[in-house]
Amino acid sequence: MKMRLQDFLDAHMKRGGHFIPARLQAALALLEKLRDDPSLKVGDHLASKGSAGLQSHETYGKRAHERFGIEPMNKNHGRRSSSLQDWGQELLDQIEAQGFETASQGERDVILHTAQEALASTLKRISEQEPLEVRVRERTAEAILGDVLKQADEKNKAGDVAQYLVGAKLMLRFDREMPILPANKGDRKSRRDADPRQGDFEVGNAVVEVAVGLPDEKHLDQVAQILDSPGAEVWLLTRADRVETWRKAVDSAREVDGARVVVSSVEAFIGQNITELGEFSTVHRTGKLKALFDLYNERWVKAVGHPGIRIVVK
Repeated sequence: MKMRLQDFLDAHMKRGGHFIPARLQAALALLEKLRDDPSLKVGDHLASKGSAGLQSHETYGKRAHERFGIEPMNKNHGRRSSSLQDWGQELLDQIEAQGFETASQGERDVILHTAQEALASTLKRISEQEPLEVRVRERTAEAILGDVLKQADEKNKAGDVAQYLVGAKLMLRFDREMPILPANKGDRKSRRDADPRQGDFEVGNAVVEVAVGLPDEKHLDQVAQILDSPGAEVWLLTRADRVETWRKAVDSAREVDGARVVVSSVEAFIGQNITELGEFSTVHRTGKLKALFDLYNERWVKAVGHPGIRIVVK
């Protein structure tokens, strides 16, 4: 089973020599569904006729991840990138080759456990050990950072990576120490705290808050509280494709003075400084990017991260 499954993984679960986490998670969910519905025809498991997705995908994805004690690498357990029709039947054929149809319930459980365990161990290794790899040549700093965040998002770690990169950028830009805290641990807990932290980072009169998700009341309320201090301004950093959404949310929030809030992308906030520090020279910019990643890896990842979010330049 292991050799056949490895051939399947190499043929269908990789792109450019690297595993596709979303597809591995979708395969894990498909096998989990066999425990309730033992049909070995992929069409019986699709969300609808002609669909590329699994019926009740998140339900089975969550169950499978809990079974093996691993965290999902994205919130939908791989549904959006599953491409189930392209490889699902071949995976089911491999299960059939193990005698699944004629096996007892106990034997079926063993067959499924063995296959799922191989998928789960691969996912765990990717999440915890394999670093984020980025190509820096022939691309802008913004594009490079966008690639880093996309890879991090596949590991469900975009928020962590974004916050730590922002901290490394501030340290590099101002040549000063910045607080090294786990992601989402810099927010103020209460107005009554003796020394409340207003956001992820504080520089001069500005509070820098990283929020890569969609707008939410928690962050909007936090922005309002920060602006209670005279002269304060907020730099709210999100993903490039969510800047407009956050801008609208800030402008429509009743208790927030939008004129004192800068909404920008993590990619632009870091990328512009890196390009300027590199004197708009491709060679020097590459050197500054490597310096940024070195600070990120040596300060934040070692202290509050794990090897799976290290950034390696290819």
